[in-house]
Amino acid sequence: MADPAQMLAAGEQHAGIVIVGSGLAAVCALEGMREAGYLGQVTMIGEERQMPYDRPPLSKQVLKEPGAEARIDLRDSAIFEAPMTRLLRGRCVAEIDVHRSSVVLDDGAVVGYEKLLLATGSRPRVLPGLPPAGAGVFYLRTLDDAVALRGALKSAKSLAVVGGGVIGLEVAATAVGLGVETTVIEASPRLMSRAACTQLSQVLDEEHRAHGVHVQCGAIPSAFEFSRNRHTISWSDGRTLEVDLVLVGVGVIPEIGLAERCGIECAAGGIRVDGFGVTSIPGIYAAGEVAFHYNGRVVCHQRQENWHHAAAHGRHVGAAMIKPEGVYQEICGYWSDQYDLNIQVFGAVTGDEHVVRGDISARRFAIFHLSDGVVVGITAVNSPSDLRLGKKLVRAGSPLEAEVESAVRA
Repeated sequence: MADPAQMLAAGEQHAGIVIVGSGLAAVCALEGMREAGYLGQVTMIGEERQMPYDRPPLSKQVLKEPGAEARIDLRDSAIFEAPMTRLLRGRCVAEIDVHRSSVVLDDGAVVGYEKLLLATGSRPRVLPGLPPAGAGVFYLRTLDDAVALRGALKSAKSLAVVGGGVIGLEVAATAVGLGVETTVIEASPRLMSRAACTQLSQVLDEEHRAHGVHVQCGAIPSAFEFSRNRHTISWSDGRTLEVDLVLVGVGVIPEIGLAERCGIECAAGGIRVDGFGVTSIPGIYAAGEVAFHYNGRVVCHQRQENWHHAAAHGRHVGAAMIKPEGVYQEICGYWSDQYDLNIQVFGAVTGDEHVVRGDISARRFAIFHLSDGVVVGITAVNSPSDLRLGKKLVRAGSPLEAEVESAVRA
């Protein structure tokens, strides 16, 4: 089989479907297209040099287990070597030429398309004063980021994690387990405030402190300085913290630059698409984290930043590009493993009533989140059976079943 890079260098062009991105949404979109019966050419173009891989292990297994990166491929390589499929790795799409229905790569090579899917994902939000290229400063988004941080943690004695979200807390749990003195600095009054209910935030706070992590919530640094291979974090009240390394995890920003430059309608939440993933330019679609997508279940546009959505939306849009059959209406959630806690959240964590089943102090419990008597979400910690029940109730828009009514209402 000819090498795709050599084919492009020779000026060869292929009409078909082009996917920009090689993450989870892109891979699931490819599968959705094939499942919908598409037999034509698909070219996937990814900036990273690795085969498509799973990102959740980056903050856990990859950080603590040298060689774990060899076990995180999203799919067997055969899917990308199938007939009429090309994967271009380590290549960047510089521009989209909507008039010629083609994309221009960073080396000037041109790839034509009949339909185009943007699955460009997100990039980490950068904190002023902590540039990604700074010595001892890390942002965790790619496999290369994780491998670099793993190497630095080997000789580090202290780490500050700026941001108490899922990624920050998973890194903190991993780092303290490696013997690195770890401090979590969170601007909000509680950990994971955007993604967790108050009860889960409290459990996480207690667990991290019990394992030796220094947790500072409601803490907004006023300055960051680097001198003599040490980072000094300062607060306006005179407090300071000196550490060897800093990991920044303060959210992500959708990668919409490519879309904006060619005139596709975008919003703060990403590339605006309808319930089938169609952008404002016919023939161009967007899927996954980069999409400010319409969800028919909630009857509005929204942006989701989780594995579940990337997989579901990618597959849905991929199939819709071939045979549209219904608007997207998935309910999404996330999971996190920290210490001995397996945390699973599905649906909304807000509501007017929260019903606890199990024993929070024993770290085996579920919290059913209700709105007007209907279950809209569930938070389950080490409780897979409750999670299964909760998902069923959320999907059906049901009230609590009788066996749950004996639980404690909060």
